[in-house]
Amino acid sequence: MRIYIHVPFCDSKCGYCAFFSQTHQEHLIDDYFRALYHEIESNLSSYNIKHISSIFIGGGTPNLIKPQYYEKIFALLLPLCNLQDSPNNKACKHEDSNNSSLTEITIESNPNNLGFEWLHALHSFGVNRISLGVQSFYADKLALLQREHSLQDIQYAFDVITRIFDNVSLDLIYDCQLDSQHRLQHELESALQLGISHLSAYSLSIDKDSHFAKTNQHHLLRKESLGVFVRDFLCTNGALHYEVSNFAIPKKCKHNLGYWNSEEYLGFGASAVSRVGQNRKYAPKNLQKYIANPLHKTIEKLSKTDLEFEEIFLGLRSEVGVRETLLNQEKLPIVLNNKLCYKKDSRIYANNLFLADELTLYLC
Repeated sequence: MRIYIHVPFCDSKCGYCAFFSQTHQEHLIDDYFRALYHEIESNLSSYNIKHISSIFIGGGTPNLIKPQYYEKIFALLLPLCNLQDSPNNKACKHEDSNNSSLTEITIESNPNNLGFEWLHALHSFGVNRISLGVQSFYADKLALLQREHSLQDIQYAFDVITRIFDNVSLDLIYDCQLDSQHRLQHELESALQLGISHLSAYSLSIDKDSHFAKTNQHHLLRKESLGVFVRDFLCTNGALHYEVSNFAIPKKCKHNLGYWNSEEYLGFGASAVSRVGQNRKYAPKNLQKYIANPLHKTIEKLSKTDLEFEEIFLGLRSEVGVRETLLNQEKLPIVLNNKLCYKKDSRIYANNLFLADELTLYLC
């Protein structure tokens, strides 16, 4: 089973962010983590979970939370995880993150408010991967995106992270109005020089739930996407483009691969989503409601068609591919003949991952 844990507390809300998070709610942290512990404990028992393949702690800003809150959560989860060695042994550090038998444990962090003691504590609990929300290496772009950290914060964060972890992913955002090929190349070079093992590069979008959308900031988007430039530059420099927005350098994110392989997952915390069998479950996007009843979920019953569409959509966006038998057999030869897709061992793969959405609609 794969586990996602949502930590919805933030110092400030970034303009593009559409994820559920709250500012100025620190007084609810105690109650929230009590509810979270109860939800996790109950679900591990009711679903009879025997093994956890990966854990991803996202937000929000997970590094705002003191380590002792996580310690209790990991006391529940670690007995079901397969770690190569004691997490206190820095020398082992889970070198082969793509080995399917090892549990990948990721926590998201922002470059500001990140210290050695916090990182050391989380590593001692079993965390073996950091995902750092850098987003840009330009001060003007950080300001446009309404990020709170500075370039100095980024450098300091990597200095302390790499003293403890060797599996570090970095997030970048591109396709805002300030981007050019020259500037973006500088950002990609800066990221690679930090010695990261993974990079997620997201094209800026303005979701309806974001501050940018609510204040009609659509002019912040670049008219022509630089996605192909990002892909070509990173791949030329040794990265593997294994999903639309993700590059292994050389390590992949096992947790996300689980989603793209249509595996089951449990989400814990306010706004978290789970899928087990044909049931998708949604937690409330409200801190007080979640704290009052962390086991309450809205249930969506998925049909066979729903699951197959999702399998096609996720598979074509990534290296996972999709079973040939799921696709329209009249249209499939057309995309194969036009080299939009290729076939290998009865699975179909997109040659250009950026066309995955269009291919999905065409081949369903």
